[in-house]
Amino acid sequence: MTLFQNVRKGLLPARLTVDEVYDLTAAGVLKEGDNFELIDGEIVPMAAAKADWHEITKSRLNRAIVPALAGDARLYIEASVTLSGNTLVEPDLAVWNRGILPRQVRGPDLLLVIEVADSSIAYDLKVKAPIYAAHGVRDYWVVDAVRNTIRVHRAPVDGAYTDVEEYEAHDSVAALLLPGIAIRLDALD
Repeated sequence: MTLFQNVRKGLLPARLTVDEVYDLTAAGVLKEGDNFELIDGEIVPMAAAKADWHEITKSRLNRAIVPALAGDARLYIEASVTLSGNTLVEPDLAVWNRGILPRQVRGPDLLLVIEVADSSIAYDLKVKAPIYAAHGVRDYWVVDAVRNTIRVHRAPVDGAYTDVEEYEAHDSVAALLLPGIAIRLDALD
C-alpha cells in the first residue's frame, strides 16, 4: 500500500522520510504552517505560539547578524533544513551560503545555527544539540531568552559536542565561521 493510500485511510506511518513530508505537504495533508520537526523519521510537534521574549530575542539577533554578514552568507529564519533523509529541523536562525536550497543544505554547510529558547531550553540542549552534532554542525548556539545567556556548542565528535561554553549577557560571543559577527546580548537593539 502506498503512502497516499494509507493517508486516505487516515493512517500515517510511524516513521516518515523528509521526501514524504514534502509530498504530504504538497498534497495538502500537512499544512505549510504546521509547526513540527522530523526527528529520525518521527514527527515532533513544536509550539504553535512563541513567547514574547523568544520573538523579541530572535528579532534582535536578526538585526545584529544581517548587517555583519559578508560574501555569500545569508541568514534564514525558521527555514526547514534537511539534515538527512529522515531529519528535518527548523532552527530559529541559521546561516549558510546562498545558492544552497534548504532541502540541499547539510550540517557542514551550516555556518551558524541558533535556537532561541524560553520554555524549550531542555529540548534545545538535550535533543537538538546531539542531532546537530551528529550531522556536523560546527557552531550551534542556544540563546536562553529568560536567563539572557548563550550556550555555544562546537567541535562535534561522534554525535556530541566536545566544546560547550556558556556566556553571560555582557560577554561578547564571536561566530566560529563568520568573521565579523560577535554578539553581546546586553547590547542588542
